Amino acid sequence: MAIVNLPVSDTFGLRGLAYYEESGGLVDNICGQGANAASCPTAGVNGFTPNGAKDSGHEHLNLRLKGLWDMSADTQVALTLIYADEDQGHDENVPSGIMDLDTVDSFGIQTAIDPGTGFWPNNRNKLSHDLEESNSNETTVAILNISHQLNETWVLKSTTGIVKATQKRRFDNDGVGGLDGLGRINQYEGSSWSTELRAEGSLDSMDLVLGAIYSRDRQEQQNNVHVSTGAELGHVSVGGVGILPPFPDGLGLLLNSKNHEITGLALFGDVTYHLTDSLDLIAGGRFSRDDVENDLHAFGIGPTCCFPGSPGFPGGPGFDFFNSFANSARPLTAAEQQSTDFAPRVGARYQVNPDVSVYGIVSKGYKAGGASVGNNTNADGSPAFNVAFDKEQLWNYELGFKTELADRRLRVNGSVFRLAWSDLQFESFRFLTPGDLSTNFEQTINIDKAKATGFEVEVLAIPANDLTLSASLGWLDTEITQADLVELTGGFQVDLKGLELPKAPKLTASLAGEYRWTLADNDAWVRLEYIRRDGQYSDIEGLTNKQTRGPSPNQGLVRPVGPGEFPYLSPDYSVINLRAGYDTENIQVVLYVQNLADKEYYTGTQENFGASGIRLRPHPRTIGISVGYMVGGAR
Repeated sequence: MAIVNLPVSDTFGLRGLAYYEESGGLVDNICGQGANAASCPTAGVNGFTPNGAKDSGHEHLNLRLKGLWDMSADTQVALTLIYADEDQGHDENVPSGIMDLDTVDSFGIQTAIDPGTGFWPNNRNKLSHDLEESNSNETTVAILNISHQLNETWVLKSTTGIVKATQKRRFDNDGVGGLDGLGRINQYEGSSWSTELRAEGSLDSMDLVLGAIYSRDRQEQQNNVHVSTGAELGHVSVGGVGILPPFPDGLGLLLNSKNHEITGLALFGDVTYHLTDSLDLIAGGRFSRDDVENDLHAFGIGPTCCFPGSPGFPGGPGFDFFNSFANSARPLTAAEQQSTDFAPRVGARYQVNPDVSVYGIVSKGYKAGGASVGNNTNADGSPAFNVAFDKEQLWNYELGFKTELADRRLRVNGSVFRLAWSDLQFESFRFLTPGDLSTNFEQTINIDKAKATGFEVEVLAIPANDLTLSASLGWLDTEITQADLVELTGGFQVDLKGLELPKAPKLTASLAGEYRWTLADNDAWVRLEYIRRDGQYSDIEGLTNKQTRGPSPNQGLVRPVGPGEFPYLSPDYSVINLRAGYDTENIQVVLYVQNLADKEYYTGTQENFGASGIRLRPHPRTIGISVGYMVGGAR
């Protein structure tokens, strides 16, 4: 990392930052390019030359430039430019050996295929993918801030931001190296533009904020899960299981393009009334209107001719029925939905004494509704398959306190809160035609009612000038209190009522201590951290895994799950991290060890399609070094 400060003139300055990170990654590929048949056994069975990415290594480059111009005594202009380029090999995960619903319903196989790596926890650092894989993200951001002091009472502020992002992904979608069955290509192009104008006023007994925001967000997706072009199909795994008939190379099994656009307008106002020197009353609100547009251009698959028994069916030997399959365009599906909402906020803040304050707040949140779009027919004029979903609303009730004690050497902050959702939005996945990947339907559903109750406490202490201690504790209890049945892949109808929310661990806690001392006229320091986090579910499939263990309604297929709720419920974990550094006026060198005790745990059970099972993100002990350099001023 390098930081540069350039005072160009008395009224104009530049600050630049460059950050580069390179890593060999945590997970190796036994079917990477150049691997032999012994390392990638399925490749030997199928006569295929492995061509996968070597490892999950990455290169990250981040550049930031900020210019600040004091145009006059009353006007300041700031422009920030950010560029990020992130490239990675294959995904950083390992197979679990437990099949997800999509794979079972698509391939008809109920037991995961071991690609030669073994499964978690016996395997914590290897996968087996035979196709070239890459993950590339490029992002450009520009933010313009203008502030003008109109008079002693009012300040006018303008903020305009533009974001452009591109994501490209190539992936071995069957998850079994040497099987050479399915590849996946995704390309997402996104842009976002927003501008905010606000006026801030300070009167004798109140502070006012009035403003408006206009925004427009757009994303274009190109998705293709295709028959691999590396070799003829009909291949089998080491165990003798074939997952696809010999379709033609490059046939798109899930081929579509999607467009998503949101145009938003919001008007907001906020007033803080200073009732006394110690008591502030707060009231405000925001009116929002969002126009949401979605469209889907999907391609189906089917034979181009010659069904057995039809007049054109060749009777001679050698006819390859599956090679006659091709993609055909389905009718465009599109939908548009408009949502409006008013979200109020009221509260109070009381300064008990110069070191202690308490507050209470009631506020409402909102997320726009829309429509999920899909298509499972090639017939012209067929009705679009659209399912509308309602806007999500959230009420937040919070009480808290903030303190600065012991001559500002001790800070204790805390809050208790309750969240109440109406029409909470969840993502659910299924096939409109059972077993047909091309009819994959990403449906946003509404959960009628859900709630969460919890508290957070954080402590920061400086018992000595060279020693800083910190701690935090959070507890969260969530429940879906009312919900209709939801259909998942395989035809399962699941009941969410009484279940907890995904991605909501009950207990989170941390402890940290940092000690600094002088070494050769510079600063040396060491920091020790302890982090505790309860397990969680990642999505609806994980949340309802106990309800989908029997035969699937569509095909009567059963997949093994467990022991316990493995892998859907991620494990509780406690880890220790160690960092040590040396700072000069311009240079900082940091050595770090993550997961010092090498605790065995994983996170993440999403995007799990593949014949080797749900993919898990391991977190083994990692050791690294970072170097920072500043030009034009002290750190």
